[in-house]
Amino acid sequence: MLLSVQSQDLIDDVGYDAGYRMIREAGFEAIDWNLDHAWKANQLETAEALEGLCIFERPLPEVLAHYGEELSCIRKHGLTITQAHAPFPPYFSHRPEVLDYAIRIYSNLILFCGQVGCPRLVIHGISLRQNDPADRTHEDCLELNRRLYTSLIPALHRAGNVTVCLENLFSRYNTLGNGFRDGICSDPNEAAGLIDSLNAEAGRTCFGLCLDTGHLNLLRRDFRTYVPVLGKRIVALHIHDNSQDNDRHLAPYTGNICWEEFLREMKGIGYSGDLSFETFAQIRQSRLPLALTPAFLGLIAQIGAYFRSRLQ
Repeated sequence: MLLSVQSQDLIDDVGYDAGYRMIREAGFEAIDWNLDHAWKANQLETAEALEGLCIFERPLPEVLAHYGEELSCIRKHGLTITQAHAPFPPYFSHRPEVLDYAIRIYSNLILFCGQVGCPRLVIHGISLRQNDPADRTHEDCLELNRRLYTSLIPALHRAGNVTVCLENLFSRYNTLGNGFRDGICSDPNEAAGLIDSLNAEAGRTCFGLCLDTGHLNLLRRDFRTYVPVLGKRIVALHIHDNSQDNDRHLAPYTGNICWEEFLREMKGIGYSGDLSFETFAQIRQSRLPLALTPAFLGLIAQIGAYFRSRLQ
């Protein structure tokens, strides 16, 4: 059970060597690698042609060379890549051809993860969006998600050692009183059913869930009614806090999530995976002086050590 933190935004702010050294010295043993920076969503939505927008269009040797310096720094500081985050979104209703492009990129990204020893890749699904046509339904999104994820099965078989993680998402489409509503996999029974059907089609277990604590809280769902339904399908975590007002990506105990309930339910399903913190906004240099960053990183790592002691 490794302690992990996302590379975003620290690495962007201070560089590879300083950033990964700071993460290791804070007490983390692994990273959740932010490969979601590989494309820019606004370019994907507006570009005339879906070419030249992402490094993962290129052959695998070129991609490995592109990330070579960063990989060397990760390994130099003794960090494991426990999971990675794919770019998103994979679909725009006014530009459906983006989905085929995203499938191509994700397939190449799966092979890349297999090469660099990253066992889990988080790929956001497709949820209703505020500017979608009025007649688009959640069921339409489910069908798009089935197409997205089943299209990745050949790459998963080739990689052999990578699990694609769906994530419980929220949508900014309509309102729950705070501007959010359910997204794909926010309903536990839907999430469990989708993951089971994907694994059945693949013929082996190569899909799981990355449980995002902040998203669950935004939708006013609790761990008691979500975690037991997913059970062993939960293979990765995005741990962060908020006060149900926005997706703030803060350290635990700085919002209103009930962390005692989280620990109780995760222990109840026998979770033994890594503890990965998606708390990048807590240490963003636009809001935190660099001199204080090690202290905040260290505190998050200490929270992780406490969580680990409770779960093991």
